[in-house]
Amino acid sequence: MWHIVSIIFGALVGSFLNVCIFRLPKEESIVWPGSHCPHCKNPIEFYDNIPLISYILLKGRCRHCHRPISFQYPLVEGITALGSLILFMKFGSSLSYLIYFSFVAALIVITVIDLHHQIIPDVISLPGVVVGLLASLIIPQITFLNSLIGILLGGGSLFLVATVYQWLFKREGM
Repeated sequence: MWHIVSIIFGALVGSFLNVCIFRLPKEESIVWPGSHCPHCKNPIEFYDNIPLISYILLKGRCRHCHRPISFQYPLVEGITALGSLILFMKFGSSLSYLIYFSFVAALIVITVIDLHHQIIPDVISLPGVVVGLLASLIIPQITFLNSLIGILLGGGSLFLVATVYQWLFKREGM
C-alpha cells in the first residue's frame, strides 16, 4: 500500500515540477495564476489536473481548445513517480527519503529547463547547494567534509570554466 502512496505522491510532485519547469525560465509565479492551458489560457479544472490520468483521458489535448498538450507533462510526472518509488523502496518513509527525493525533484526541473533553455536557474541551484550541505549533517552516508569538497570541486570547476570562457571569448558562456 505504501508503495502506491509513494507513486501517487511522486506523480503529484511531478505535476508541480511541470509548473516550475514552465514558469521559472519566464520568471513567473509558480503559485498564481493556477494551472491553465498554455495555448488558450483557460484554467484547468481540478478533475483535468490529475497527474498522468488526465493526460490519458483527455488524449493529450486541452478540454477547451483541443490543442495538443506536450508529452513532457506526463513524462515528468511519470519519472518523478518512479523516482519516488525507487527512493521509497530504498529508504522507506524517512527523512533520508525526503531529502533524496527533493534532490531528485530539483535535478528533474534543472534537466528539463536546461534542455529547453540552456540555463540552470539560480533559484534552484544556489539553495540546493545550501540544502545539500545541511543535509550532510543529517544523512549518515554523506559527511560534511565530502559535501564541502563536492561544492568546492563541482562549483569551483564550473566557475573556472565560465571564467576562462569569458576571458577567451569576451562573452558569458555559462
